[in-house]
Amino acid sequence: MRVENSPNSFVIKAAKSILIFNVSLVCLVVLLIGLSPITFTINLLFILLVIIYGLVTARDFWRYTPNILVYSAQINRWFYNQQPVDLLPKQFLTAPLVILYLFSPNQKKITQVIPLDSLPRHQHIRLRKLIIAWSRTTSQTEIDYHRQS
Repeated sequence: MRVENSPNSFVIKAAKSILIFNVSLVCLVVLLIGLSPITFTINLLFILLVIIYGLVTARDFWRYTPNILVYSAQINRWFYNQQPVDLLPKQFLTAPLVILYLFSPNQKKITQVIPLDSLPRHQHIRLRKLIIAWSRTTSQTEIDYHRQS
């Protein structure tokens, strides 16, 4: 397939959109708590907890180590952080968002959320096309369903 002939390595970075959403949510909740008619000490406690959540979210964003997803067309195999994985039969694909459901050899389900800003736009499009092409060419009998439970 044409989509399989191009490089099939994807470096998934932290999504700025998720960070912006979380920081906006923290600001909104702090504002709402601040305006609520609750005792000052309880207000302060909850505001402090929400701010700590925002700081932890920001810290996690800056410390995020990119994940690497690779598809080898020669052996029809997916690799996630250099470990072989199986794509589960059902995947979630939209234009701005890809949610991959992977299954590792050690019987662990992995969910990887890939917003549009986690990859360069052309790679995000290529990943969606690759998953669609893979799902059309892979027979359902090749997927080991009993390992999914």
